[in-house]
Amino acid sequence: MFHSLKIKKGFLTTLVLLLCVALLASLAGCGGGSGKDKKDEVGQAAPSGDKPLVVFAQKSLGYYFFVAEQESLKRAVEAKGWRFESAVADFDSAKQTNQFINFIAKKPIAILSDPIDSEGLITAVDKAAKENNIPVGIVDTPTTGGKVAITVAFDNKLAGEMAAKEIVKRLEQKYGEPKGIVLNAYGAMSSWAWRLRKEGFDEVMKQYPNIKYLAMPGEGDMTKTHDALVNALAQYPNLDAVHAPSDTPALGLFEALKQKNKLFKVGEKGHVIFVTIDSEPVAHQKIKEGWYDASINQDAVSYGQIAIELMEKHTLKGEDIPLGKYTNDKYYWKEAEIKSSPSGPYLIIPPFVVDKSNVDDPRMWGNITFNEWGLKYN
Repeated sequence: MFHSLKIKKGFLTTLVLLLCVALLASLAGCGGGSGKDKKDEVGQAAPSGDKPLVVFAQKSLGYYFFVAEQESLKRAVEAKGWRFESAVADFDSAKQTNQFINFIAKKPIAILSDPIDSEGLITAVDKAAKENNIPVGIVDTPTTGGKVAITVAFDNKLAGEMAAKEIVKRLEQKYGEPKGIVLNAYGAMSSWAWRLRKEGFDEVMKQYPNIKYLAMPGEGDMTKTHDALVNALAQYPNLDAVHAPSDTPALGLFEALKQKNKLFKVGEKGHVIFVTIDSEPVAHQKIKEGWYDASINQDAVSYGQIAIELMEKHTLKGEDIPLGKYTNDKYYWKEAEIKSSPSGPYLIIPPFVVDKSNVDDPRMWGNITFNEWGLKYN
């Protein structure tokens, strides 16, 4: 049985708390040495005799997704023979800014970050990139400006649209037309990603007047998401479908259905359509067991790998990363587009549907982290 790494209101056991501590310890970066300075290709000083250092200012390790994202980056860096070091801000934007700025003194060849505040980190980004000539890479949550060598992010709005369409498709299969009662226990609107996912989901639902659409705040928290569904079921006991914008809060929906004796497998009478976003290993297991219908994949493994690949190939040689098509057959999605943005080149990873037909594909990030890397929930 899987468990989330999100720690809220006693929903998790002591075992999960111990796991989270162990993961934090295992993923913490190694320290750096010192020595005489030498200039690398982008003009940044690096300690003589040491391997080049790449650092990562991470927003959190409280979700499996972020643990996988950081592990992927760490592996990509170390595969180059470089050193990796990280700092975790625990969703404190001021703390993350300080950690980012403190990294500058270590004279890394690159600083990467998954920002908490898309605007608030810009000053730190420019302090590194413009004032100290240290290239900056951004993953997952883009900044709204600043000098960024590459941003690797996700089409969150499209993911929300796709999740809604998966539900509509199944309502049509159930009733012969798009009708029914749908709950979206949406995430915190302070989150750039969750806000876009809600916008995409909302836009699709508005197209179907015969669907009773319940948009209730789950805040991305398991307990609040659980409570949102309990409250919805009190008023609408014949609810047809549920959605959560990430797999951690989705476990709250799962527990609420179980608690209210509404948990049935796909194909069984009474099944509540269940679609999530992120496609973590826990979603894979529940799809295979028949509890979930589908999950929209956000490729956590590709973020760091692509950022390091492009920065090594171009940025660290003093070149701009070219715009245009990016292809890589090792990823299930294979193709993406690098476009221009206010902060620089921006690669948008496309979402795709994971269901029983493809859930075992070894290119799925959840299969890589869980089966190959051994990143477990318990």
